[in-house]
Amino acid sequence: MHIGRKIKKFRDENKISQTEFATKIGVTQGFLSHLENGRLNVESPTLEKKILVAIGEETGPENKVEKPEKEVPMNDNVHSPKHYMIPGCNFECKDLSDVIVRNMPNPLGTRIWNVIKYLVRAEKKNGKEDYNKAVEYLSWIEKGNEADEYDNENTLDSIANKLDTDWTTIIFGICGEMPTKKALLMNETFRNIIALKIPDAINCVNKIIELG
Repeated sequence: MHIGRKIKKFRDENKISQTEFATKIGVTQGFLSHLENGRLNVESPTLEKKILVAIGEETGPENKVEKPEKEVPMNDNVHSPKHYMIPGCNFECKDLSDVIVRNMPNPLGTRIWNVIKYLVRAEKKNGKEDYNKAVEYLSWIEKGNEADEYDNENTLDSIANKLDTDWTTIIFGICGEMPTKKALLMNETFRNIIALKIPDAINCVNKIIELG
């Protein structure tokens, strides 16, 4: 049975809403809906294990006794602010940024790192202000020709592999409940950033801003 159908069956039998179950496994309600409808597959072993534990098909030492008060990363605004966590992933924005900019020379790497930070937190924190900050950093890269002599071999999938997950899980976590058009633009923004197509990335972010 497809794992999405297993989740739906478990929820129905235990009268658990999609929102409640999505929160339990650390993904968005939209991601869970697509999973249950068979439009997505779970490609992350970590997320799959978390789901199987949640529906009682697998046990793990970390899940034998539930102690919500110890789930610090999702609620600790000092060490791991929620606006920097990526739902469905066992890592924060900084971890994604670190992998993307690894081996990039400064100031290119530092600027890209900040762009990713603002993009990930925008919908959860400052909205348009954060998107404008991302454009500002990208513009500095473009004006300084900082990406011209750096050949980045990374792809969305290679970045995800280094984080032991898949890109679909990452982008769904970042986009949350965004409208489809905005989510597609966000995905394209990341594709352009990783490929160091800076003008195209700026164009995508500006379109996101226009959508409001």
